[in-house]
Amino acid sequence: MTRSDPGPAIWSVVAASIAAVLLVGALSVAGGAAVDDPTAPGGEVSTAGASPVVAAGDAADDAALGGTAFHGSVGPISPGAAGSADRSQVDDEDAIRLRNELSTTDEAGTVGVTTRVRLPDRVTAFRLRLLSANDDAVEADGFEPDDDADSDASAWEWDGETEDPSLTYAMDANDTVDDDGPLGARGSYRFVDAGEWSLVRTPRTSAGWSYTGEYQGQVRLIRENAVDGEGVASQAMAFLGPYEERVREAAGQRYRLIVPEAADMEASPDEVFGAFESSATALPVGARDDEVFAVAAPTDGVTWGVRGLQTGDADLWVRDTEPAGTAADVWTHEYVHTRQAYRAEPSGRWFTEGSATYYAALFALDRGAADFDDFERTLARGERGPDASAVLADPGTWEGNADYTKGALVAGAIDRRIRVATDGGASLATVLRELNAAEGRITNEDVLDAVESAAAEGADDETAADVRDEAERLTTTRETAETWDRTAHAEAFGETPAQVGYALDDEEIRATGEYRNRSVDRDPVELVAGEALELSVLVTNTGGVAGEYDLALTVDGEPVANRTGSVDAGEETTARFEHAFAEPGEYEVRIAGETLTVDVSEPAPPRVGNVSTDADRVTAGESVRVTAAVANDANLPAGGDVEFRVDGETVATAPVRLDADEEATVARNVTLGESGGAGGPIEDDREVTVTVAGPVDEASTTVTVEGEGPLDRATDDGVPGFGPAVAVTALLATGALLGRRGRGGRRDR
Repeated sequence: MTRSDPGPAIWSVVAASIAAVLLVGALSVAGGAAVDDPTAPGGEVSTAGASPVVAAGDAADDAALGGTAFHGSVGPISPGAAGSADRSQVDDEDAIRLRNELSTTDEAGTVGVTTRVRLPDRVTAFRLRLLSANDDAVEADGFEPDDDADSDASAWEWDGETEDPSLTYAMDANDTVDDDGPLGARGSYRFVDAGEWSLVRTPRTSAGWSYTGEYQGQVRLIRENAVDGEGVASQAMAFLGPYEERVREAAGQRYRLIVPEAADMEASPDEVFGAFESSATALPVGARDDEVFAVAAPTDGVTWGVRGLQTGDADLWVRDTEPAGTAADVWTHEYVHTRQAYRAEPSGRWFTEGSATYYAALFALDRGAADFDDFERTLARGERGPDASAVLADPGTWEGNADYTKGALVAGAIDRRIRVATDGGASLATVLRELNAAEGRITNEDVLDAVESAAAEGADDETAADVRDEAERLTTTRETAETWDRTAHAEAFGETPAQVGYALDDEEIRATGEYRNRSVDRDPVELVAGEALELSVLVTNTGGVAGEYDLALTVDGEPVANRTGSVDAGEETTARFEHAFAEPGEYEVRIAGETLTVDVSEPAPPRVGNVSTDADRVTAGESVRVTAAVANDANLPAGGDVEFRVDGETVATAPVRLDADEEATVARNVTLGESGGAGGPIEDDREVTVTVAGPVDEASTTVTVEGEGPLDRATDDGVPGFGPAVAVTALLATGALLGRRGRGGRRDR
C-alpha cells in the first residue's frame, strides 16, 4: 500500500503555514518547523532555516506577541527534526513537552484525546491548534479560545498562568479508502475503531510559541504519544486495546511487532522479523531508522480497504492474515517503504510502489521463501492489460494500478540491466540510494539520471547511456518489459546470494571465572563482580555462495568485542564472545539481534560450618592441620576470606570461592604454644581455642597443648630446697627430657 497522505484539512493548514512563513521571513530570529506534505514519506517533511517558521494562523499578530517572534511546529514529526528533539533530549528542562494521550470513548468511531503541555519558564505565550479534533466540544484547562485565529482548526491560547495546561477532545477514528489495486482488499478501512479495539492515526496539532532569553538557545518542542489504558502509540499510529509486544534487534534496527489479542497471525513473529532483517541487509540505501513499529491488524469483524499501510517514518500495519513467505509478501513491501526517504512528483510516483513490489518478490526468492516460478508470476502481471499499456511517468494513463504491476516489472528489468552492465557492481539499490539523497521532490527524469549514474559505476559511458535509454522507453511510452528466464536471472543476479543468519545458543550462555565455569540461565543472566559472560553465536549461510559475517557485542550500547569472517555456502561456524564485569549493576548486552539483561551483584558471603583438627593434643610448639567446612546457601556465587585464629588472634587466612549451593573445605597448618607465638609460651597443659571465622559467622574447636612444666635448678649460693642429690636427680631428668624432645622434633600434620 502506498504511504498514506493527509486529508484536505491538513492542506488548508499547510497553506496558511506557508503564507505565515512569507510574512515573517524578514525577522532575524532563528526558528524551525515541520509541516505536513502529502508527497513526502509519511506525509511529513521537516524544514529549518534562518527565518522563523510559524504555525498556521495570524502571522503578524504572532510575530508581535510578547515582543519576540513566534516559533512553531506541526506534528506528528520525526525525532530530531526542526522544532522537535531526539530521544537524548527528552529530559531537557528547557523544552516544551507536548503529550497526546489517547483513550477509548463510548461513542463509536471516535477516540478520546487529551493533549497536555508542559511549558518551561522562558515561554511567554503558547498557541495550539487541534488539527484532528472533530466537532464535539473541547474541554480546556489553562487554555482559552483563540477567536482571532485565521484557521478552520480548533485554535487555543495558553492563559499564561496554568502550569500544565491541557485540552481534552474527541477525534474521528475511522479512515476509509477505495483501493482495488494489488494491495487492495474488499473493504474500505485504513484506520478504524472496532469497538473492543482501535487502530488509528495519532493526533495532529499545530503549535506556536514565543519565549525570552534567545541568547540561551532555542526553546524546542518535544512531541510524545501515549495510550491511557491498554494500548501502545508510536509516532504516526496507535493501537488501543489488549496486545502483546514482540521485539527484535537486527541489522542495526529495533523491530517492534504489536500483536493485538484480537489478531490471529498467519505469519509467525519470527517470520516477520526475518523478512524485515533480510530486507534491511539487502537494501544498503542510506541510514536505517532506529526503530520500526509494526502492527498485525486484526481482520475478524473488520473489512480493511488495503492489505497493509505504511505511514510516518517507519510505522506500518499489515493484516493478520498475510503470510511472510511469498513473492507478494506485504510485510516486506511495507518495510521497503520505510527505506524510501525521497519525495516524489507525480512522474516519479511509479518508482515508490514499483520498487517495493519488485523487492518483495526478489527478497522472497533470495531467502528461499519463494521459488523462481513465484517470482516470475509476480512480475508477469505487468505484461497484462490494461496496466501494460500505461505510461508510468504519466499517472493520468493508469486505468488500474500500473505502478504496482508494470512498475514492478520495469523496476526489475532496470535492476537486471544495471547488474549485467556493471558485472554486479551496481543495482537498483544504487538508484534508490541516489534518490534518497535528493534534496527536492524526484521526477521520472531524476530516476533516469540515477539509472545512468548507477550503470556508469561499472560500465563505459555509451553502455550507461543505453541503459538509460531503455529505462526511458519503459517509463515514458506504452511499451513494457518482458519477464526473463532462470538463465538470464542467473547471469545478472548470480547464484542465490549468501544468506548469513545468526542464532544465539541458549545452551552456551556461560559464566566463567574463579567461581564457576558453566551454563547459566538467561532473562536475566545473574553474575557476580569479577565474573565473565561467555556467549556462542551460531553463524549459518543458507545461500548459494560464501558470505561474510560481522558480529558485534555491545554492553549498554557500547561495542566491546567484534567477530568477522566468512562462511561457505551451506556451512556454519561458531563465533564466541567473552566479557568480564568488574562492578555490580544492571547491564544491557546485545548480540546477534538479541538482548540480554545481565544483573551483576557482589558475591554472597560464604558460611562456615564445623571446624576440626588432625590432633586433639600436641606438645607446645607443634602444629596441627585445621580444616573448616564452608558452604554457600545463596542462589549466586559466594566469595570472601576466612580467618584462622588461635585464642582470638588471627594466624592465617584462606580465600573461599563457591558456586551457588556448593560446599567445600579449607585447611591451614597452625602452630600452637610456640614461644612468642599465638597463646604465648605454655608451661602447663592448657586448652587452646582454634577458630575459623568467615564474613558472617564462625566455628571453633579446642586442642590440648602440653606445657613445658617448671624446672628445679641447682645453685651455688645455698638456695633452700636443693641439695647435691636432688641436683643430680634433676640434671638426669632434664637430660632425659631434652633427649626425648630432640628425637620427636616438630610435627607438621
